[in-house]
Amino acid sequence: MEVRYRGHSCVEVRGEHHLLIDPDFTEPPAPGVEFICITHAHRDHIAKVASVDTGTVLASPDVCEIAERLGVPRRRLRPVKPGEQVANIRVFPGNSATNGALYTALYVLFKQRLPDASGTPLAFMVEDELTLLHDGDAHEANEQLRPDILCLTWRTVPVRPALYRERILAVAAAYRPRYVLPIHYDLPKAEADPCELERELAVPVLLGRDWHTVDADQDSDQTTARNGH
Repeated sequence: MEVRYRGHSCVEVRGEHHLLIDPDFTEPPAPGVEFICITHAHRDHIAKVASVDTGTVLASPDVCEIAERLGVPRRRLRPVKPGEQVANIRVFPGNSATNGALYTALYVLFKQRLPDASGTPLAFMVEDELTLLHDGDAHEANEQLRPDILCLTWRTVPVRPALYRERILAVAAAYRPRYVLPIHYDLPKAEADPCELERELAVPVLLGRDWHTVDADQDSDQTTARNGH
């Protein structure tokens, strides 16, 4: 199983299937994507979905409608809901705080415009040699899940940033993963240093943009990385 970070919230996985999660990448995925999972429809999670010309898009029904408006053919869209499974991808309720009044008010305050429609958020668990969980911008945990690899948002927010980071670290502690893959740390005006997580967490942090090769029999302190291609 191989995983790598592609920028913003985008993660690429190759194993039993070739997956792309949250396709607003800053570096393109390898050819041959089979499934594209979208946690919600904010631009930094969906904006480049139509530029990937292969793969079935898995998202909530309202997010699928947004993907179609962005140029994805309807035949490639597969609306899903929590509790469903497609191939080795399980669907769970998402915890991205994208639709609340507080989020909207803060967005308008700092960006002087209304946020994009987010649609219904979802979380995706990839079940391969190891399990990988991607829950978008979540800062709450589904404590029933124990992913081996946790895609963890790490960024700077304009209001009470120290408290926000405490909540993110609490999410990591609740999931107790074997590895953490930092995401979202390169979003303009919200940048953060993912190396900080190495000081905060007791598990290996998968840094950089190269492929990380992991397997179920590998000790967590011996995970390997090789150059992407």
